[in-house]
Amino acid sequence: MAKEYDKIFKENFESLIENLVRKVLGINAHKLEEIPDYNHYTIERQPDFLKKILTGKNEKDYILQIEVQVDDSKQMIKRLFLYYGLLYNEYDLPVRQYVLYVGSKKKATMTRKLFHQDVTFSFHIINMQEVSYRKFIKSDTPEDVILAILGDFEGISPDEIIENILLRLRKLAKDELEIGKYVTQLEVLSKLRNLQKLTVKKIDNMGLIYDLQTDLRFLQGEATGVKKGEVIGIKKNQKVVILELIKEFPSLSAEKIAKMVHASKEFVLQVLEEYKRNNT
Repeated sequence: MAKEYDKIFKENFESLIENLVRKVLGINAHKLEEIPDYNHYTIERQPDFLKKILTGKNEKDYILQIEVQVDDSKQMIKRLFLYYGLLYNEYDLPVRQYVLYVGSKKKATMTRKLFHQDVTFSFHIINMQEVSYRKFIKSDTPEDVILAILGDFEGISPDEIIENILLRLRKLAKDELEIGKYVTQLEVLSKLRNLQKLTVKKIDNMGLIYDLQTDLRFLQGEATGVKKGEVIGIKKNQKVVILELIKEFPSLSAEKIAKMVHASKEFVLQVLEEYKRNNT
């Protein structure tokens, strides 16, 4: 999974997992149990997400593995087959494996079944573009809401979908810092649907706070016209954003502003002092 998307899913997974299991995977679990960090074997990469599913019925408990995949990889069958063997050996429980495909294709074509003389193996694929955005948009969990950008819009225009997501995030977020976090994540995920420009435009129109150094704006140097990679440009860009935050949200602490724009607290205080001198 690409690093920028991987980071979002890893940060949000614990908030997402219960609704994801129930609404998207269709699993009615009695309880989801943590599995200690899985580092017993040296392999190329570790599973993305693991949970033990307690069924609470006569059915046997099992290990749930979820892999979030951007690429429609033909090697996935080999990877999951290896995981299955290692997990079954470790926990002596059946393993149910799901690939949550969030790539640009509407439907993944990766091989999901393997037939050898003495072995039959398969895993499940969930194509996010086939899952209704409605399963996410009305959630009370912001981490769920942003996943609506990856779902099936059911004929509704992207413009309307994005606006509804942003309105929902604004309602659910506790403060400016939190709305900034989720709006930034939404913009990153919107790239998977080629909707980043439209998302940025909607964010601007609605006057929402978010990290102005995400890919599109940083690469374009929109705020200052700077070139990518110029240190002085980065500082200027940060300064412009910090000044906007100070003017719009005077109650925001220097620490919160520093986190929102990825600047040092000292730099924010320096800009704040300069702003006070020029406006007294």
